[in-house]
Amino acid sequence: MDENYSYTEYNEEKNRIPWLRIFISFLILVVGVIIVLLLLRACGKPVLRDDLIEAAKDYYEKYPELLPSEVGECFIVTLDQLEKEGLIKVSNYETCDKENTYVTVCYLESKTYHYSANLDCEVENTNYGMWQDGNESDITDDSDIRFKFLGEEKQTGTKYYYPNDLTDASKVIEYYASIPKTGYSGKEDEQIGYKWYTEKTVNNYWNNGGYSSTQPEGYPTKGSSTTVTKYSVTRPNDASYRNIENVTLYRSQKVARPAAYTCANPNNDNDVVVSDKPCSGTHSVAIEIQFTCNGTDFVPVTTEQMNNRDFPSCGDWTEYTTEACTTNYLTGVKCEKQEGYKYTDTMWKWYTVANVKSYYPSGSSDANQEITYYLNAPISGAKKDESTQATVYKYYKLEEGTDAGNYEEWLPVTDGYVTLSEMLETFRSLGYDVYSLSEVNKIEQIRYQYQMQYRNLER
Repeated sequence: MDENYSYTEYNEEKNRIPWLRIFISFLILVVGVIIVLLLLRACGKPVLRDDLIEAAKDYYEKYPELLPSEVGECFIVTLDQLEKEGLIKVSNYETCDKENTYVTVCYLESKTYHYSANLDCEVENTNYGMWQDGNESDITDDSDIRFKFLGEEKQTGTKYYYPNDLTDASKVIEYYASIPKTGYSGKEDEQIGYKWYTEKTVNNYWNNGGYSSTQPEGYPTKGSSTTVTKYSVTRPNDASYRNIENVTLYRSQKVARPAAYTCANPNNDNDVVVSDKPCSGTHSVAIEIQFTCNGTDFVPVTTEQMNNRDFPSCGDWTEYTTEACTTNYLTGVKCEKQEGYKYTDTMWKWYTVANVKSYYPSGSSDANQEITYYLNAPISGAKKDESTQATVYKYYKLEEGTDAGNYEEWLPVTDGYVTLSEMLETFRSLGYDVYSLSEVNKIEQIRYQYQMQYRNLER
């Protein structure tokens, strides 16, 4: 009986195991299907940069007349334009800025086109490295390129060299590191030059040439002198630079003055007049006197003040001087006299002597303020400032239509290499109606040099 039980229990356990295995296998199958679907979905999503460039190529295949045709020209087509043409799947670019996401196409020396993309999207941005000068051999499909231009204009005539307008270059000894003056934009004879200086003695004055009776620290030498005179009711201290005299001093103060008199007739109490003059004649009795400081407003004055000649003040006392004054209460002037002192101090400009550099020819003591370079000493005793070494040129202007010479050259009209729009604007300011490189190439009097720059994609 035990054997039968064991056999039955074994068979029941054996019958349960296949169902568990089937369930586990099913779960594995479902998970595998989900993973495959996710991978397929991921593989179906394009790399936006590559997709955008392909769309731009389709755009220019549709509109080949819009491609750049001159070496150095670069045009752009924006995401917005590509969407309107139906060349991309809009849903892939929902997070992108439609104007700042674009493709640039440039025409190269090899007569081929180079495409680069700039994406401004939440899901994908293009990050490029630093711009650097280069040529076609430096760039790859992952490079972004641009061109800069040096505009030139053909001119004929006579060269006049800065600074003396000499026409014989062999007699010109002045060199410059950059254009020394507007109009003198031609340059030639590249050299290594220096700024030159002589040493001279100068007086460095204390306090920007101010005066002092006593010697300021560090300024031992007296220069020109001046005097200042002051007054005091107390005796000032004696000093070697001071002259003291006993004098009579005066000062004055404005006080309230009579402005209106109410005068009565002593023989007729009802006969009263108001005058700005003291009471006299028929109306000789002063009933009331009104006082003022400014001639308009009245100030109160008591009888006691009038009797004591202690009228209200209208301002501060003046400084003491030796100029005499007289009290006159009718005009509102009160004077005070007192014995005192007049003292006169002698003051000097104090300075120290120093040796400084004087750069030739400006005479400036600051090398940065001197623009002229020479290959050799320009004057006797001049010394070379080794720290100013620079690559320099002779600069000149070319005057057209002169009989003295028959010279033709191309002169730059832009300040170095600039953007295409800046160069075209410069040409237009000179009277050339140009808005593209092809238009520039049709005019014999102007031309341009170009320089390619590139930067590589950072993935």
